[in-house]
This record gives sequence, C-alpha cells and structure tokens, in this order.
Amino acid sequence: MRYFFALLLVILLLPVASGEDHTVMVGTESDTYVFSPAVLKISPGDNVTFLWTPGMPHNVAEVENSESLTYNDGFRSGEPQDGGEWALPSNLTAEDGTLYYVCEPHAGMKMRGEIIIQSAPEIAMEFGDFPWLSYLLVFPLIGALWTFGFRENTNAPRIIALFTTLFTLIISIIVFVKTGNKSGYSLMEQYDWAPNFGISLLLGVDGLSSPMVLLTGIIGPLTVIFAWHEKEKPALFFVLLLVMQTALFGVFITLDYFVFYIFWEIVLIPMFFLIAIWGGDNRRYASIKFFIYTFTASLVMLIGFMALYFETGGETFSMIEIAKQNGNFSEDFQKWVFAALFIGFAVKIPSVPWHTWLPDAHVEAPTAGSILLAGVMLKMGLYGLIRAALPVVPLGAEYFVPVMVVLAIVSILYGAALSLGQTDLKKLVAYSSVSHMGVALLGVATMTELGLAGAVFMMFAHGILSPAMFMVAGVLLHQVGTRDIPKLGGLAKHQPNTAGIFVVIFLGSLGLPGMAVFVAELAVFIAFFQSHGYWLLLPIFGMVLTAGYHLWALQRAVFGVDSEQIDMSDVHEAPWYEMYPMFSIILLAVFFGIFPHYLMDPISVACYDILNFMGAI
Repeated sequence: MRYFFALLLVILLLPVASGEDHTVMVGTESDTYVFSPAVLKISPGDNVTFLWTPGMPHNVAEVENSESLTYNDGFRSGEPQDGGEWALPSNLTAEDGTLYYVCEPHAGMKMRGEIIIQSAPEIAMEFGDFPWLSYLLVFPLIGALWTFGFRENTNAPRIIALFTTLFTLIISIIVFVKTGNKSGYSLMEQYDWAPNFGISLLLGVDGLSSPMVLLTGIIGPLTVIFAWHEKEKPALFFVLLLVMQTALFGVFITLDYFVFYIFWEIVLIPMFFLIAIWGGDNRRYASIKFFIYTFTASLVMLIGFMALYFETGGETFSMIEIAKQNGNFSEDFQKWVFAALFIGFAVKIPSVPWHTWLPDAHVEAPTAGSILLAGVMLKMGLYGLIRAALPVVPLGAEYFVPVMVVLAIVSILYGAALSLGQTDLKKLVAYSSVSHMGVALLGVATMTELGLAGAVFMMFAHGILSPAMFMVAGVLLHQVGTRDIPKLGGLAKHQPNTAGIFVVIFLGSLGLPGMAVFVAELAVFIAFFQSHGYWLLLPIFGMVLTAGYHLWALQRAVFGVDSEQIDMSDVHEAPWYEMYPMFSIILLAVFFGIFPHYLMDPISVACYDILNFMGAI
C-alpha cells in the first residue's frame, strides 16, 4: 500500500517533460517585458522555440554579449510582433556556446535572455580489480553473525566487534588512499540484481564519498571501545552497531537510487532499537519520534527517486545514467523533484524546522548511539543532497538556493541560541549539531567549489568532534551520575588529565584554529562572502554564540569550586576505554586541522566535477 501511494504521488508530481524541445515565453501574463526562462540551458542539437504572449509586440534579436543592447549580426525573428511563435535555427544550437539576445524595442528595459549550449561533461569511471567496496559491506555483516553466534559468551561479542571494525577501518583507509585526488569514480563494482527494472548493486567512490567512507571506518572501532563495558544484552548491542556500519557504508558507496534507498532505510532500524532498548527513561517516545520523522522523510525522498526513474524511461536507477539526462528535464520538473529530495535530506541533516527529533533522540540514546548518530548518520542528509540531488536537477537546486541560505542561517543562529540555554550537556551538544550542520548547508548553498568543499570538510570535522563531545557527556554521566551542568563543577581538580582532554575537545568543537572545524568554517564563510557579501555577518554572529555556549558550559561543568550536589569522592580519571577514543579524536582533529589538504584536495576535485556537470562553473 505504501508503494501504491508513492507511485500515485509520483504521477501527480510529474509535469509534462520537454524532452529535447525547449520553449521560451516572450512576455508572460504577469510581466510583459521578460523572457521566461531568461537563462535557458540546453544540450547541443536541442530545439528552441520562442512563443509570444499576446498583449505587446516584441521581437528576438541576437546581441554580442550580456551588456550589449543593439543588434548587429546573428539571428533575428523579424519586426516586433504580437502573438505567434518563431523557431531558432537549429544550426545555432549545434555546438557549445552562449547566445545572448534582447527584444529590440525594450532592450533598455532589460528585456534580455541567454541560451547556454553545453555538452554534458563525461563522467570518468574506473572499475577496480579487487572488490574493496564489497568487503566494506560484507565484513561487518559477517562480524554481526559471528557476534550473535557467541551471544552466550560475556567477552566474545565486544572482542569480535572490535576486530571487525578495525578490519573495516583498514579497508576504508585503503579505499581513501586508492581513490586519491582522481576525477570521477574509482574502484567501481557492479552486480546485476533486477536488470529488468534497471536495478543493480553499482558501487563506486570519489572525492566526495571516500572521506565519508573513512569517517565511517574511524567511528566504528571508537564506538565499540567506548561501549566496551556494555552489560545489557551486549551481543545484540554490538550486532546492531555492526549492521548499522554496513548500512552506512552502503549509503556512501552505492550509485543506484533504489539500492541507496534500501541502505538509507536499513540505517533507521538499528538506531531505533539502540534508542528503544538502551535509551533513557523517555526512550519509547524518542525512538518512535525518530522513526516517524526519518521514515516519513524517506518516503518523500523516494517520490523524487521514482519521478527521476519514470521521467528517464524507467530503464535504470543508476545515478550516473540518470544524471546524464538532466538536460532533458524541464525546469518545473526539476523544481518539484529537488523539493522532494531536499525535504527528504533536510530532515536527516537536520535543518530547521525539521530538527525537533534530534535532541530527543540524542538525549535518550546510549552514548554509543549518539556517537554514531552525530558522527555519521547526520552526514547522510548533506551527502545525499550533494550526491543524489545537485547533479541530476541543477535548475531545481539553483531555484532553491535562497531557501537553502535562509534555512542554513536560521539553523546556525537558532541552534546556537538554544545550545546557550541548555542545562543538559547532551542536549546542548545535540542543538550544537543543528548549528554546525547549518554551516555545512550554507556551504552547499553557495554553489561554489570552495563552499561545497568546505561543506564536505565540515561533515568530516563535525563527524569526529561531535562524537567526542558526546563522549564527554558520557564520561560525566558514568563518573557522577548526571549531565546537568548546574549540578557539576570542580571536576578538573579530581581528574586533571581527563579535564584537559575535555578542554581540547570543546575548543576544537567551537572552531579553534589548528583544528579541523576551523578549516571547514573558514572555507564556507569565505565562499559565502564571495557569493552573498555582507550577509555573512549573520552566520558569523552564530559563531560568537557558539564560542559562548562552549566556554560557558566548560567553565560551569569542569572548573570552579567543587559541586555540593554530587559526591566528589568517587571522581577519578576516566578509564582507558573512554580516554583512548577521545584522545584519538583529538589527534585526528589536529592532524586534519594542520594538514587539511589531505582531505581538501580529493574533496575539491569531486566538488569541481559536480559543479561542472551541473553547469554551475
């Protein structure tokens, strides 16, 4: 029944496609002195027809450039006319280039247009000789089965989970290194699944996905180590972590819309049970709210996927093949599809106003669940937006840029302001994620190479430091039994080494120069200033609030006089299984803050490829 309604909505959403024929309205009912669309992007060999809206005589005449007002040479429809149509000579659209034109009587009123003729860039694809990507999907599942087989053993589940995630970390590093700075997709693999429906397990990585693969590989063993002393149903707990790792890898390496959707949905299942079984007192409400929000958003996203599938003839779900046909999609179609995809992805980012599920999920989830949720799951939304939406519906993306800018700035300011008012440290970190991911969305909205690269870098930087912040909250809860900031204080005297790690993590999260978040924020803000000027002052003010809530929370929770509301006699240095993951994250944040090019170089190549394919550069 669910798929029936999905298909019904697809039919309602599908406008009539223009195929290779394009129409430019000469005047509209709402504005007589405009060409609609004013900027038309077509492929070589496409047909363009100018259609006059009755009411005012106009003509179409080619001019030399975007500033010229006078016809000298080139195409011309004739004397101004009221009504009728005129076809642009087909030889003028045979090769790449840009045609500028005006309405001669109304050129001074800026009645002008452009036709951009651009061949779709070739997408470089390199199939691998060894199935590294398949290993990323298979080995966590093998580890999950192995873990479940030793469910009666107390120590075996965590040991198996640790060695499994360490093995996948090694593979993810190999994948990242082998992908390197190459343009296009590398290490590709393809396995037919349902060829009659155009469905296949098409795997591939580029400079966009390889950092996410590396991030997933890093977070896996750190999560297992931090949850080393999990005592309630440990076998099931670690099985869910491994299944979730497989699904996350699947989201980041699959290039088939149908398979992408399956992995996307599978991710929800283990997280739902992690919250529902190992969560806090309000875990039932939080888990159901999490599932309803994210599942509903997934259904809207599926509508967009099915619209793309049917519009291209229903022959393939390949992201690559469908993206190659984006020049055949009408502007209205692209707007509707991008809206559906954006809503589906924005809920997972999460962007205001679809963010309300996140604080509840984080507060009630066990620390390991929060680590995975903040470290990797929140990256799915922005990754999906860049991978599955921008290249295939570029006109829709361009149309919604103002919406993305507004939502990004609101998320930055709103998330930071709410963080400033929180008393629960975990909820503070949850709202900070809304603000940080707003910065990443702002980078995407610039539609520039630097902005897009900064957004992806922010995804990685937030993906390591936000889990560390949740680790801090977990350590405090284990030590003193509370995360309530007003009840804390004076901990630094009793655990100086642990407190020192807390300080570095907090400074890294607020954007201290020399750490990874600073690099991402700097790239995004430079790109946003270049594209939107002094509107940058709004998100910059959000960074002031960010510094405020980090430092204020740190001062109240860790420093100052000893708290009288908690028993300080039991406070001691954090155990090894909590210290090592936090210290490892600090090393990573510093390394990529000092040597950002190891990440930025491959990311920049991929972002250039995407924007070039979209025709944005």
